[in-house]
Amino acid sequence: MKKLVLLSDVSINNPALVSRIRELLSTRPFKLAYVPSKTDKERRYFAKGKQELERLGVSDFLYFDVDQEFDERKLEEFKRCDGIFLSGGNTFSFLKILQERNMLTLIKKMALEGKPLIGVSAGSIIMTMSIKIAAFLDENEVKLDDLHGLELVGFEFVPHWGDPEVNPEKLLEYSALNDERIYLCNDGDGIVIDNGNIEIYGELQQIRNGHRKKAL
Repeated sequence: MKKLVLLSDVSINNPALVSRIRELLSTRPFKLAYVPSKTDKERRYFAKGKQELERLGVSDFLYFDVDQEFDERKLEEFKRCDGIFLSGGNTFSFLKILQERNMLTLIKKMALEGKPLIGVSAGSIIMTMSIKIAAFLDENEVKLDDLHGLELVGFEFVPHWGDPEVNPEKLLEYSALNDERIYLCNDGDGIVIDNGNIEIYGELQQIRNGHRKKAL
């Protein structure tokens, strides 16, 4: 019943992926709970994300801040939204604030009920069992110890594949020590999970047990 979208970047240039997400967001009108990784006081990142998400069929938004502007009174409106968006940012600090606001259980419950959940970069990593792989991209400046994610998917996810900061050899070493599938995703590409089926859009690669190949 889960409808999940894992993206590397909010700007999608893959027509098939755009079409598939529009299909998932079939409720009309569709209201999306937009959760930023940290307070966006000038709504600069929200404005960019909103423009892209409207292209995917979202007609209404609830900007739901879990950081400095957190307002518990908005929780009921959050629950009534048709889907959720988890933004990019520092994965460790984003997960920490979601833990502190007790949001993980609610987000997971809504996703398991079949409400579409879209993640971008950090937001996608948080959907996995553990965000430990985020150490290849982000600094754990908040000293987060509990790295458990939403546990909605059984693989690990690396966004911004091709970024020079992401060391392919280190990832291969990591995968040899951790018996888990890792998907490497370029900006503009993504993964859709619909009722347990994993759909690959774009030139993703897969690593397992120290070996890399094209994701199918």
